[in-house]
Amino acid sequence: MHGRKILMGALVGALPLGAIAATQSVASAATPQHPVTCTGFTGTVHFGTPLTTAGVATSSKVAEGETVTGASGTCGGHALTVPGGITITGAKNTKLAKTDARYNKTNGTKYLTGSWAQFEGSASGLQKALKVINFNIGGQAATFKTKSANIVAGGACGAGVGFKLSGQVKSGAYADKTATVLACLTSDAGGTATGNFGADVGAAQGVTSATIGGGSSAVL
Repeated sequence: MHGRKILMGALVGALPLGAIAATQSVASAATPQHPVTCTGFTGTVHFGTPLTTAGVATSSKVAEGETVTGASGTCGGHALTVPGGITITGAKNTKLAKTDARYNKTNGTKYLTGSWAQFEGSASGLQKALKVINFNIGGQAATFKTKSANIVAGGACGAGVGFKLSGQVKSGAYADKTATVLACLTSDAGGTATGNFGADVGAAQGVTSATIGGGSSAVL
């Protein structure tokens, strides 16, 4: 055993200092320092039901799923991606007022989906519908688990509107009990969208998608 230690020490001692430094440099460059701040988030959110003021009356308790495509960013000089994208499913629709002319107990039309009011109150539902996000940072997996969600209007999102997710990274090189993800929705498309999501909230009709940008970031 002692002989092994002496041999290893001799081998290390035989390495040029430059080679040792290079090895350390490569190792530290493989993964950004933890925790790491990620910026430059981009991506597109596709709403399951186009957003309108009136919304759509339905008999379904559960909203149509939403997807996020093309999500990417930069973390400490390393590329961030979300392999396979993000799918948000299981969010509950709001109850349709019994005074609404569309309410029909007989055929089960008792719920409302795709309304701006539902979007603005969706933070609590998002926590349950978006349970995990599987990030990849410079080849390292980082599974973010959502613990809570809040809507952000202005502030870090500037003129946009978005969501702040708080949680933890459950596995990988970035495992930590405290992590946050901020997704700001800046531009939009579909229907009467003007291209300014923040200004269109509650006003535009038939918005089908929104772009993640602006102050979007994460600390993992």
